Amino acid sequence: CRIGKNVTISQCVTIGGRSNIKGVPRIGNNVYIGAGAIILGDIEIEDNATIGAGSVVLKSVGTSEIWAGVPACKIR
Repeated sequence: CRIGKNVTISQCVTIGGRSNIKGVPRIGNNVYIGAGAIILGDIEIEDNATIGAGSVVLKSVGTSEIWAGVPACKIR
């Protein structure tokens, strides 16, 4: 995957591809990823986004958005 500058990745985070789907995650600048989060597939986490602890992210996240849950959804 591609990871930007000033990204905080907490412990036990998984970042990778998905079965039968080409591509891997692209993570922008100033992103915070909470502990135990899972980010899978050909998706983009844009700049200044926040991913909550324990979240499973399977869709792209926009600029300055906050996502959480299983599966993750936009909460702000």
